[in-house]
Amino acid sequence: MSSSLRKSPNRRPSHGACPTCGSARVVAVVEQVALRIRGQSIRFDKIPHEKCESCGERLFGVEASKRFDLALSLRKRNRAA
Repeated sequence: MSSSLRKSPNRRPSHGACPTCGSARVVAVVEQVALRIRGQSIRFDKIPHEKCESCGERLFGVEASKRFDLALSLRKRNRAA
């Protein structure tokens, strides 16, 4: 997976500190995210989330979680068919 930390309109400072390392260098980004589920990688494009520039921790909100849940439920439904 390649993620971009380039300065862009899709990147802005966050208001919180990183829960992992405590850094204040948490920014809002929109980028590709890959999740590993049961050994398989699932890629999602244009996922809005916050990312710590110090340690790389990613913080996902409700919108991203809904997209992840929908994709996983569709995969389960296709396997059952």
